[in-house]
Amino acid sequence: MRLRFFLLTLSLGASLAFTPAPPSRPVAARTELKLTLNGQPVAVDTAFSRLEVSTGVNKVLSINLVRADSPDDQGLTILIDQFPLTTGQYKFKEILSGHVRDASYRHGTTTAYSNACGLNDGVVQVLAIDAQRHTIRGTFRATLCEAEARPGTKRRRFLLEGSFQSAYSVQ
Repeated sequence: MRLRFFLLTLSLGASLAFTPAPPSRPVAARTELKLTLNGQPVAVDTAFSRLEVSTGVNKVLSINLVRADSPDDQGLTILIDQFPLTTGQYKFKEILSGHVRDASYRHGTTTAYSNACGLNDGVVQVLAIDAQRHTIRGTFRATLCEAEARPGTKRRRFLLEGSFQSAYSVQ
């Protein structure tokens, strides 16, 4: 009797040892949003910042980075239309090209646009996308110009650079 119990226990223990572990749940993407304004770091509010991809005919990637010190302001918004949900480099273009690829920045009384500079100079580099987990990672660089300067003052130029790694919402 003891021998049968011992063999049964040994057999059961061995089968449990070789049973594969159940598949683990996918780990949620760690949100990392970095922004510099003219080379100076700006803290980003991860609760109010958004990354969205529309699922309509013309997919649009929308990146909205809200400043932590000013969550009621719009902050930096980048739009890339005709976004094929693949990695690659997406350069800003004039609206006349048929694409809406531009950036805007609003903080306090400052309003600046990429297409107000004449060249609409900017690029978004999408480095990785996981369409199943809805995560995206990349970098951006945009030159923006103040939309309205006070009379007698020169319009200011802003260089906004940074990176993003986050889950994105699908609309």
